[in-house]
Amino acid sequence: MAIKYLKNSEIDKSKWDECIANSPNGLIYSTSLFLDNMATDWDALIMDDYSAVMPLPFRKKYGIHYVYPPAFSQQIGITSLQEISPVVVVSFLKNIPKKFRYVEMNFNTANVFSRTNNITRNNYFLPLSNSFEALKKSFSRSANRNIRKAIEENITTKEAVDADEIIAIHRARFNDKVGANEEDYQRLQKLFLALKESDMLFTIGAYKANRLIAGSVYFVYKNRITFIINGNNEESLKNGATHLLMNETIKKFSGKEFILDFEGSDFPEFVRFYKQYGAVQENYTMIKINNLPWPLSLFKK
Repeated sequence: MAIKYLKNSEIDKSKWDECIANSPNGLIYSTSLFLDNMATDWDALIMDDYSAVMPLPFRKKYGIHYVYPPAFSQQIGITSLQEISPVVVVSFLKNIPKKFRYVEMNFNTANVFSRTNNITRNNYFLPLSNSFEALKKSFSRSANRNIRKAIEENITTKEAVDADEIIAIHRARFNDKVGANEEDYQRLQKLFLALKESDMLFTIGAYKANRLIAGSVYFVYKNRITFIINGNNEESLKNGATHLLMNETIKKFSGKEFILDFEGSDFPEFVRFYKQYGAVQENYTMIKINNLPWPLSLFKK
């Protein structure tokens, strides 16, 4: 098992993406397309001939290199063609170059390992292979009530909505207080354009009297539909528009071997929403490695 560190210019992006595409735990966040668009810069650790890979998205501040999770990424960690043992995970961790004085990384659900100070994070997903009628039986009474309310309020839905419009509604509601800034959203818009060209983006919007009041954007990669961003205004929160959007999305992809990935979260409000549709919980691990010099190390405890 040979693990080597490669700078971005040295990475064979073709072999890299082939590993992600053929891996059972390959997620869109680890593709070169996502990383090239969303990370400020990224290098990587490669095992053997791209049989397992781990990206190292990084920034440099005050002359210090640090690994960070890019905005709108959830699980990255190690992607492998074979089952990933705890020994392999630890080997990758040991091979992170010393120049990265601080590391914060979300591993993926296939990266199971024991380490002091590991942080457990939650994700929720819903297999969509059953018929829509069968899936609908798992919807909560609250979800069904809100879906009916939206229909009674004459809310309509439309696919292929401009993702920029959904971003605008999202930002208007949250005022950029959800961990993303102007640069992050600019990067996200470029990523959306690239994914749209490759038919890897699904958007859907809810309308009231021809006005967009809510919308959702999903990544479509392999058999996974990832709920990446949702936008809604105060009006939509009262008429069940977001619930109707989720209903229509599940209906569209039901009966196929897709997994709807709700992409989190640890926030109780979001968890309640996901569970209304029968979502299943899974866990992944977040790590922090602090080798910053004193006194900077104190600020990152």
